[in-house]
Amino acid sequence: MAATHWLGGPPAARERLAVWALSRIGAAAAEDARVDAVVDIDYVARDVEAYLGGRFGAGTVGEPAHRRLGGRRCFHLNGISPLQLRREDSDEPWAVLLDPARLIRGISTVTAAHRRGARVELTLTPHALFADPTDVWLPPGAQSLTVQLDPATGLLHSAALHDQHGLLATAQVSEVTVLDASSETKAGRVLARMARTLLEPARLTAEVHIETDSHDDLSITSLPSARSWTIVSNQETLTMTGDYEPDQTSPAAARLAELLTPARIVSHLAHATVTSPTSVQATVRPLRAFPPSAWAPDEALTCHFTVDPTTGVLLRAEATAAQRTVFRHLVTALGPERPAQPV
Repeated sequence: MAATHWLGGPPAARERLAVWALSRIGAAAAEDARVDAVVDIDYVARDVEAYLGGRFGAGTVGEPAHRRLGGRRCFHLNGISPLQLRREDSDEPWAVLLDPARLIRGISTVTAAHRRGARVELTLTPHALFADPTDVWLPPGAQSLTVQLDPATGLLHSAALHDQHGLLATAQVSEVTVLDASSETKAGRVLARMARTLLEPARLTAEVHIETDSHDDLSITSLPSARSWTIVSNQETLTMTGDYEPDQTSPAAARLAELLTPARIVSHLAHATVTSPTSVQATVRPLRAFPPSAWAPDEALTCHFTVDPTTGVLLRAEATAAQRTVFRHLVTALGPERPAQPV
């Protein structure tokens, strides 16, 4: 199927393809298509099974592995809607194929991107701290996940999960019929810009005014990241990265990190609508995504985000509940990283 999406066709330059594909997946969170589909999922039989749960999993690395039984499951899906999957946060093994935006938060990087005919093939590695230990397709202990993206629909045609011993499971959409489709194009542009920040390097300086936030602690344990910024936040200066230790970073500091790399918020959003060419309003998916987004931690919240088209940074972020503001941050100054001052 030829690409007809407003993003255009996949770029020929391989270095731009991964960014384009992540934008396309992010835009899918503002789209909805009711489809009929047939999905085949194959599980490889194993004498040894790798531990996939990562640091936050229920098991312990080094425990005796149990034999994994192989087998095939075939799903005949009628009238399935990605928006419905986001509202319910369905954990069915086929859900990621029809709602690929849920993958974004758990991605560490895209290690390979290729054009395969009309589709785009991506090889993803999971983030050790942000990937959900119970995720079917991108658990933190996995070696990689290879998916094929249909640029026109935003759906995944296939998925192949590998662990340290090789292929573990595959999913294939053998038939798909789009019954009807709708798209919030302008909202999709904002979400696509947010999603790209996962792969874009940036060194920035900002001033952030925290208008409303119930947390005063700005402690953060940062991890090496392609994106970082030095922030003057209500008179306190912090150097932060787009990655952080979720269990050792305060919620207030995590919110500042997610302003810098808002890609990780996209997985948590549902029913996105545009409020300006660079702003979006969205509800929050039920709380299954791991770990909770610092900006979208509760399904009772409604989120409002304004993105900087150049850097992808959120210039304004607000979360409300019952018309009451819970969090609100404003970036009042943003620029390139300032050179270190001589001592």
